[in-house]
Amino acid sequence: MAIQKTSLSRETLGEAAYRYLFQGFLNKELVPGTRLLMDELAEQMGISRTPVREALQRLEREGVIEPHGGRGYVVCETTTDELDHRYEAREAIEGYAVRRAATFEAEARAQLVAEYETLLTRPQTTAEEVFLANRDVHRMIVRALDNTYLVESFDLLWNRVLTSDIWARMLDNDDVVGSFDREHRPLFDAIASGDADHAHKIMLTHIHSGRSLHQI
Repeated sequence: MAIQKTSLSRETLGEAAYRYLFQGFLNKELVPGTRLLMDELAEQMGISRTPVREALQRLEREGVIEPHGGRGYVVCETTTDELDHRYEAREAIEGYAVRRAATFEAEARAQLVAEYETLLTRPQTTAEEVFLANRDVHRMIVRALDNTYLVESFDLLWNRVLTSDIWARMLDNDDVVGSFDREHRPLFDAIASGDADHAHKIMLTHIHSGRSLHQI
């Protein structure tokens, strides 16, 4: 197993180990069913087992991997039912969030639109960048409610699709940023309009469209 290495200099070792694995999932170097051995990963990264253990335990909490053997884990398989349940949970969280966001004062709604415009300037040239852009555009709406529990639930749901191949497939589109804007612009137009019911409807349609991209 060969995973592109990441710099450990500007992060804590635990965070760097997590990012190392995070990139492996998105680059399809770590696919469902892959075994992850703590000692082997520590050797590959040139660090001790402790930060690797921290990263693995975090990924286990997020439902991306599960214990397998004494010091090992395996990347989780995802069933159709599990994927459906995740998207149903997204509808509950993000549908609620966008409905609330559309009721904000005009200035706050304009701020969300401005954040979206800034996000559009970010590159989307790798599977990791595609995943992060898609996650963050939804996360900014949930985060705007200033509810830590909702954000934590959102993060758990999104990180569980790290091993999906949809992020790499999105890169096949020559106009990936343009497609991103076409898919997400209606959400922010709806928020800006102040029409909560319309915003909720647009979000559910968008989430249903995302579910259809998965090939299971």
